[in-house]
Amino acid sequence: MVEFIPINVSLHKSHLIKLTEEYFTWINEEVQQRYSIDTFSIIGESILEYSEKTLEQLAGYLPPEGIYYVIQKDNSIIGMGALRTLKRGVGEIKRMFILPKYRGNGYGKEILERLLRKGREFGFSSVRLDTGEFMVAAQQVYRRAGFRERERYIESEVPTMFLPHWLFMEKII
Repeated sequence: MVEFIPINVSLHKSHLIKLTEEYFTWINEEVQQRYSIDTFSIIGESILEYSEKTLEQLAGYLPPEGIYYVIQKDNSIIGMGALRTLKRGVGEIKRMFILPKYRGNGYGKEILERLLRKGREFGFSSVRLDTGEFMVAAQQVYRRAGFRERERYIESEVPTMFLPHWLFMEKII
């Protein structure tokens, strides 16, 4: 059975740090291989330090400002996804990630649908996200859900060095 559970930091912190670390390691490996960018040597923090710092920021978004889910299958945490407020009426999808061995089962689509429903509940009129050019499977999920490419939005946290290789998307909800 698969469950989508709003995070409880005291219960899920170690799982979220591990997932976030794997997520950023994957991104770092991809951009290093594809574009010769070593993200964490440029940022000056380890992947673990950055994962812990960003987890604390996202975990602070509680309804109606945002929500952060873990995906649990058979007592294992297999993925995550978050939604946060960017500005009045606009939300942003963050940290959608499914462990590689669980991909292709519709969990990404389902977490995205849940986050969009929450966005409507929170009164957002649109939801934005950013994604790497190499994240082709994720882009398919986003496009099927009605997301369209747009210019970079100012609130995006995408490092400048990634911009030539990054896409920005938005869906009116």
